[in-house]
Amino acid sequence: MIKASVPELVAISNAQAFGLIADGDAAWLTGDVATLTGTAPRSLHTFIAEHAAAFA
Repeated sequence: MIKASVPELVAISNAQAFGLIADGDAAWLTGDVATLTGTAPRSLHTFIAEHAAAFA
């Protein structure tokens, strides 16, 4: 990132965040989508399949 002119502190912070995600730190789920929308969440695969034309 630094070679791409990202400021060093931002690059370090991003690398730390990506490392946490890779370690599974963001792999938790909540019931917030269902609570807020009244509808069960869909998987990313289902969403893309339902909106394939928008990605073409």
